[in-house]
Amino acid sequence: MDRKRLIMGLIVIIAIPLYVWIAYYEIPGKARIGEEKLQQDPMKHDFEKVLEFESNYMGDASNTSALFQLLPLNEYKGSIEMDPDRFSLVVHYQASIAELGEKAEQAFLYNTTAAFLMLKNLEVVELRFLDDSYIVHRENVEEWFGEEFGTLIEPDVFKEKVQKPLGEPGIDEWLKAYMKEE
Repeated sequence: MDRKRLIMGLIVIIAIPLYVWIAYYEIPGKARIGEEKLQQDPMKHDFEKVLEFESNYMGDASNTSALFQLLPLNEYKGSIEMDPDRFSLVVHYQASIAELGEKAEQAFLYNTTAAFLMLKNLEVVELRFLDDSYIVHRENVEEWFGEEFGTLIEPDVFKEKVQKPLGEPGIDEWLKAYMKEE
């Protein structure tokens, strides 16, 4: 009888810490990793997470860098360059457009739209990949969305007008409109 109690006691002593470790460390850690992976995809990104970086000025390097650290493709984000005299921003990515495929185009449209919404005086954004660059001017974005541009700051409107169309045909027209020369 004593031997059975000893074995049961050992099982309980091992099982309780094991359960606590799994329930409070292992499972939440995997959920956090899954959430981070979702945030890399422009189609699944949670726009509300970037609202705290809204600013009237693009010259705040820590705010601007933190904004792009939460936008899609942040796992590839390198350095950023800011020119407060021209109100322009260059974001370097450590990946090629060829490697990322259509995800690069979707992220370009998503990230630049978000940047112009969050940084009120930003005029030009360049996303520089290893093999090519995308450059967009604020007026092209505002022209594409027209009167609705200001309402995109609302997460539900952003999802409907920016995120949802990223997966639909016609993205090439959107890209051309964003990148047309001044």
